[in-house]
Amino acid sequence: MRIAPSDTSWAFCPGSLPFLLLVLILLQTFSLSHAITDDERLSETETARLEAETLSFTTTLNLSAADRAAILEKYAPIVYLHPRDRWRPADPAKIFEASKLAEDNRTLVIPEHMLHGDEVEEGGTMRAKVVGQVVQDGPGKKTYLQYWFFYPVNGCQGFRIGIWSGLKSFVSERAENFEWCGMAFHNGDWEHITVQLSSVWAGGSVDTAPPVEAIAFSQHSGSQWLPASAVKFTATHPHVYSALHSHANYAVEGTHKNIDDTFAFVSRISPLLTLGSVQWIQIADVADLQSDLFTYDEPLGRRFQRFIVWKTWEDGVWDFTDRGDHGDWARFSGYWGLPVDQTEIILPPLGVTAGTQLLSATVGAKHMGLLRKFVHKFEQAPKGPRQHRTWYTLDSPSFI
Repeated sequence: MRIAPSDTSWAFCPGSLPFLLLVLILLQTFSLSHAITDDERLSETETARLEAETLSFTTTLNLSAADRAAILEKYAPIVYLHPRDRWRPADPAKIFEASKLAEDNRTLVIPEHMLHGDEVEEGGTMRAKVVGQVVQDGPGKKTYLQYWFFYPVNGCQGFRIGIWSGLKSFVSERAENFEWCGMAFHNGDWEHITVQLSSVWAGGSVDTAPPVEAIAFSQHSGSQWLPASAVKFTATHPHVYSALHSHANYAVEGTHKNIDDTFAFVSRISPLLTLGSVQWIQIADVADLQSDLFTYDEPLGRRFQRFIVWKTWEDGVWDFTDRGDHGDWARFSGYWGLPVDQTEIILPPLGVTAGTQLLSATVGAKHMGLLRKFVHKFEQAPKGPRQHRTWYTLDSPSFI
């Protein structure tokens, strides 16, 4: 599937200093991007091993289906989706029902008209159903809830650059956010949060459920644990901000960068790469409505200027706690989408400062074989929640 038309009117010079410096940046930064990891595509053998290791969580479960449904609804999040995200969530059961299997019987072929996810309702809301599980007596003698969100497509990598539009003494620095295809683009995207309660819930009236103590937000190849005091709630529902196209989850609105010492180095040498036009560059997750944002296309359907509100409990939650509760789609252990070719790196969207220079150096690095680890010819989609390691580790809770 093509993402956007490419522009090949540029040329790069592999011997230039800007090229060599940007190659060094790429080698240090793209490894932090939203690549799918082996932990998102567990084999059946590894899945069985993890199920056996966490069997105690299952055997100590003493909650009825009604109890599980009630507590999953009580603490289900409100997810705020970026209004310019072209790749929105969908009910995985409906996606599976409408799809077919490829010849390998392991890969889901999602209809093209469903790749952009469910439509946004007139009031700027969504109702896609999510997957959940309840671990009644988990690590630290606490109850855990997980909520898994499915997006048919993970969009292209987000970036943020700092630029000066005039003399430093007269004009303040401003930032530009933009997507850059086809880095990080892949079909199928499972994201989640893990909610840790303060103690074990025995069931019965949901009013007796312990309060939330901490929440883990999935972000690329890891998760961020935060205490409940750092998260905003509406009644019992935590707020989650889904980043543009990557769908990484955050507790607060904003543009979030990877926290790594690499970026200090990038900031120091970026002016050399663009003759002073760009002061710094970061890999970024955009959950921000204020900064300049450049994208290739706008979403299909209605346009909104505010976050799309997704109250994930409104249509109920698919409870995966008991594997036998649902049909074939819940037991499907294959890939949620076709593989894609990420090697076609195209010009950043129109309007991005120094886009041609950035593209020239990046494509040069690719042709030299320096990006093989991060840009894949055959990027397979992830598997479902039960084939993710975090389904069993519960994001390795630290607040216990």
